[in-house]
Amino acid sequence: MPSDLNWNLDTSELDRIIRDADTNTDKIVRKLAFDGERYAKEEAAVETSAMRNSVYVVTSKEDHYQQAAQDAKSKNPGVQTEPHPTPGEGEARFGPCVDYAIHQEFGTSKMAAHPFVTPAVEKIRKEFEDGTTYREMVEK
Repeated sequence: MPSDLNWNLDTSELDRIIRDADTNTDKIVRKLAFDGERYAKEEAAVETSAMRNSVYVVTSKEDHYQQAAQDAKSKNPGVQTEPHPTPGEGEARFGPCVDYAIHQEFGTSKMAAHPFVTPAVEKIRKEFEDGTTYREMVEK
């Protein structure tokens, strides 16, 4: 075997991925949250449309809670809204802010469940796991 055999490993692609990781992570998390919001609204039960209008996104950069609460109350003035926790950097939350949404999602002893957040989470989880979101956001 020749002793002067040299190996060169091109790490430029790995270097780019590492360099852009924070920016890409935030973009991906935000996209998933807004997709989740859209899917939840599509699945939400509509009687007064207050619940559908109450679905919001909050990230470290934006907070759509107040608008969603106002929209829900405009459809159903008596509706109560729940506060939300503020996410940290690289985090996002989405979901309904009306107090009765949990009963729709999981049901009660007198009412069957009509989930709308869980299917939305499952859909964005699948898109994240199969790489769809990464390809849409990073590999343009």
